[in-house]
Amino acid sequence: MRKCFCLLSVITVTLIIAACNGKKPADGEETTIDTVNADSIAAMVEEQIPTLEFDSVKLAHSDQWFDYNVDVVLPNGSDYEAIKNMRQVILRNFGIKNATGEEDFKQTIVGKMKNKAAEAKSDLEEMSAYADEDEEFGLKYSYEDDISVDCITNGYVTFESMGDDYRAGAHGMPWHYRFSVNRSTGKALKWADIIKPTMKSKLKPILKKAVVDQYFNGDKDIIDGFDLPGAEPALTPKGVWFGWGAYEIACYAAGMPECVVDYEKLQDYLTDTVKEIVRK
Repeated sequence: MRKCFCLLSVITVTLIIAACNGKKPADGEETTIDTVNADSIAAMVEEQIPTLEFDSVKLAHSDQWFDYNVDVVLPNGSDYEAIKNMRQVILRNFGIKNATGEEDFKQTIVGKMKNKAAEAKSDLEEMSAYADEDEEFGLKYSYEDDISVDCITNGYVTFESMGDDYRAGAHGMPWHYRFSVNRSTGKALKWADIIKPTMKSKLKPILKKAVVDQYFNGDKDIIDGFDLPGAEPALTPKGVWFGWGAYEIACYAAGMPECVVDYEKLQDYLTDTVKEIVRK
């Protein structure tokens, strides 16, 4: 942000000098900085932010053992280091723990799904061997994962991950959470980056009230036991998002509770780093 402020100061001074001298470009003369207008200034400042675009990797497969549908965003842009870090964060949230962000994005996801398909087939073949001969064995594994862009600002990018992993039984194991990265570096914004470590435990009463009011419509008796969520918090235009997984604070039927706490209410809890990121 300091570079932007310096640039604006130089341009402002130049404009004042130009206005005093009354200089205007002649017909056909190349326009210089002293005649640039306000819209051009905004465009020049905006250029300080590296470009960021998204493609996606979509995979679908179905056979007698395993069905899967995957859609994962693929970031691209002019800042190689930031894009590499962002890809690493996305791949790790996809379940590839040793990802560096420099590997072939599409090939890595395809390889992950091939491994899951082979694992599903092996497990189901073993299960079918123990099924009664007169019983039709019709179990099939299924997996869905969708990682999309939730919001983009000059300071951060927040992603949304939704999915379900069904491996026999009454239901699968669903998930729905968000995660944020610093746009300028592409690095993940985790608990310690967003909330001051010394203030983390003091969040409990604030989050409990917020999730009861926003998600449970004021019915606090639905909560089995309350604790901070296991998922990292995430940044949104309205405030900090917090989310709990199935069974984490309530029964499966209650779904996956979530809430957003306004930035103003968290001023004493937020780190200086994230305050600056949000201001952008």
